[in-house]
Amino acid sequence: MTSSMLKVIACLLMLVDHMGAVFFPKVLILRMIGRLSFPIFAYLIAIGYSKTNSFFKYFYRLVIFAAVSQIPFSLAFGEKVNIQSFSDFITFFVVKPYPHLNVFFTLAVGLLAIRIWDKGKSKFCNILVVLALGILAKYFQTDYGIYGVAMILAFYVFRNSKIKTVISQVVVYLFFNASENLYWCYKLHVPKIEFSWFIQVLSLLSLIIIFTYKGNKGKNLKYFFYVFYPLHLLIIGLIKNFI
Repeated sequence: MTSSMLKVIACLLMLVDHMGAVFFPKVLILRMIGRLSFPIFAYLIAIGYSKTNSFFKYFYRLVIFAAVSQIPFSLAFGEKVNIQSFSDFITFFVVKPYPHLNVFFTLAVGLLAIRIWDKGKSKFCNILVVLALGILAKYFQTDYGIYGVAMILAFYVFRNSKIKTVISQVVVYLFFNASENLYWCYKLHVPKIEFSWFIQVLSLLSLIIIFTYKGNKGKNLKYFFYVFYPLHLLIIGLIKNFI
């Protein structure tokens, strides 16, 4: 498996997930399939960092596409809009708060966390700064938040050991996802724990796909995900709101 093939697989899984979230929210199987998508992107960020010739170009590219993708993201996952004038456009896309920030922001924060972990002089300070970045991601409601940042960092730190990767990803899931869901079940007085709250556990199955990666790049699809992400969200958003 090449990195290019991983990108294509992750994009297809993401498309299934987003189609399910927007058009078929009651069809749980689509969301279950989609859980395998983000960990592959997280892994590719970790691998990409170790192979990139310029961290800053990589980071800036993620930030730029995060900004480009936010309107399509809000169009797809926000409330339906009725844009009949320029003022309606400004009200929805500028004044009205976004549902949350798209996954490119999470990937950018995760990449920054790797950089700090890799280049920092003190491990204790590194942990504090990385934790602050995760909290920042959660505060600004980036897609996957602190859970996503922790996943990206764990993939990088334990990239040379499959066993440690599995263990670290299980720990990240339990600590940053399952525990939060249990908290909200308690906080909202949910009488029984619903599976839909915990389907993210299926993300661990993505490790089966990830471990087939052999270190090869494959076809040059450098900008495939960068273009695919905002484009598919724009199409989904337009179908949702205007058809």
